[in-house]
Amino acid sequence: MFSNEVEERRPAGFRARLTHQAARRWYPGALIGLVYQISVLAGLWTSDGSLAEKIITTFLLVLVYAGFLALPPLLWWEGERTRMLAIAGYFALTLLLIPSLGEITCWTWVYVACVIGMVVARPVLSTALIVALGAVQLVVFLLAGSFEDYWFIALVTVSIGIMMSAFARQIDALRKLRSAQGEIARLAVIEERSRFSRDMHDVLGHSLTVVTVKSELARRLVPVDPARAEAELADIERLTRSALADLRAAVAGYREMSISTELAAAQASLAAADITAHLPRNGEEVAPDLRELFGWVLREGVTNVIRHSGSRNCWVTVGSDALAIEDDGLGPAPVGSVPAAAAVRGSGLAG
Repeated sequence: MFSNEVEERRPAGFRARLTHQAARRWYPGALIGLVYQISVLAGLWTSDGSLAEKIITTFLLVLVYAGFLALPPLLWWEGERTRMLAIAGYFALTLLLIPSLGEITCWTWVYVACVIGMVVARPVLSTALIVALGAVQLVVFLLAGSFEDYWFIALVTVSIGIMMSAFARQIDALRKLRSAQGEIARLAVIEERSRFSRDMHDVLGHSLTVVTVKSELARRLVPVDPARAEAELADIERLTRSALADLRAAVAGYREMSISTELAAAQASLAAADITAHLPRNGEEVAPDLRELFGWVLREGVTNVIRHSGSRNCWVTVGSDALAIEDDGLGPAPVGSVPAAAAVRGSGLAG
């Protein structure tokens, strides 16, 4: 959640942040946390207050609810100073409810504690703010003479806030792990390319050098010693055939693949095409004799998803003897919508 600590592209603009994948995962749980507020609104509108007071209070409550939903996604990519100012402003907004709700306003501080837990990166600071918020609630209840009725609200606030803080840190650790796995996969690809480059140099460098020298020698011998020139040409043919065989062997070894390496490549390709990937971490559960085959099938399937589906999500599931690729697309992607680097990946199941 603390994206300033995790290398990730920062969404540009409020809309991009509010519709980001991380935000979409936040909303369902947050909406569940707002369900019990229906009773608060019902109690407000059945109370004896004036209509104007009810409308103003409802408006302020809606702002508090909206802040609870929107602030975490908006603040995950901001620095600590901006986060703290936003939290202070959010807390100040809840204070405007005191004239109409009195000590019941403290219920809304549960949302403040949740926001603190979700966006404050430093664990000590986050815990201190949440505990301080609970302490302020207890003071309010003491001053209002309702301590015995509402003391548990402070306990709820602190426990939920700390729970959300721990939850956010777990998600942050998971994202760092995935980022590290992606970096490891990227470095593995770079290392493999370097290995292939070295192999090509070893395979072709010497042979082509000898072929060049012998070709020049044969050209010079043609007018003066045709028999020797013919022998040199025959030797050149032998060298080129040998080099071609070595090249084919090297390429065959380079093109050997497994389901695990292709899963890492699929993750990168789908991300480049702006498709959310839902992939298993590895293909260890696949039978060893099927891993290369599944690697080819996965490569071709993901290529087709990128080129033709127009989808936003791609799911890959693997078993010991089964591979499934699904997407939520409705047809071919618009022309030009897929980056060329993401679209060009393979040459069909023929390899």
